[in-house]
Amino acid sequence: MKAKKSFLVILCLLIISGLFSCKGPKQDSNEFTPTKQQKAEDAIKSWMFENNEYPHYKPIVFGDINARYERSDRTLQLMTMIEQEEALSKEEGNTEKLDSLKTLLNSNLGELLGYIMLHKFQSADLAGEPLEMECLFFLDTTFRVASVLSPESFDLILTEKVFFRIDPEN
Repeated sequence: MKAKKSFLVILCLLIISGLFSCKGPKQDSNEFTPTKQQKAEDAIKSWMFENNEYPHYKPIVFGDINARYERSDRTLQLMTMIEQEEALSKEEGNTEKLDSLKTLLNSNLGELLGYIMLHKFQSADLAGEPLEMECLFFLDTTFRVASVLSPESFDLILTEKVFFRIDPEN
C-alpha cells in the first residue's frame, strides 16, 4: 500500500513538472505576413486574371498604396488652418504652429474608406496587339477591388466616397 502511494506521488510530481516545463506550441518567428502593399498587389492581380476585360494581362509595375479617408468637419477645419498658417509662415518664418497643426491632422485622418493604387500593365487589343495601360484601382478596407478607372478619370473622382461601398451580396 505504501509503495502504491509513493508511486502515485512520484507520478503526480512528474506530471506536474512536465506541465510546468511545457512551453506550449512553438511559435515560428519567421512566419510570413504580407504587407498592405503586397495584399493590394495580390488582390489586383487576382481581379485582373478573373476579369475578361483585359485579355492577356501581364503586370508591369505597381504604384505605392495610399489610404483614402473620408474627411470630417474637424479634418477640413485643420486643413484650412494649415493653409492659412503656411501663408503666414512664409512671411514670418515661424513653423512651430504649422508643425503642430500637421501633427494634429495626421492623428485625425477621418474614417478609412479604402486604398488606391496605380498599376501599369500590358494587355492586348481585339487584334491581339500588345497595349500598355495604366489604371487607378480602388480597394476597400478588406483589399477587394471596388472600382477601376482610366487615367483620364483620375481627377474627377478623387473626392468621391461612392467607390468604397461594399457590395451587399458578398
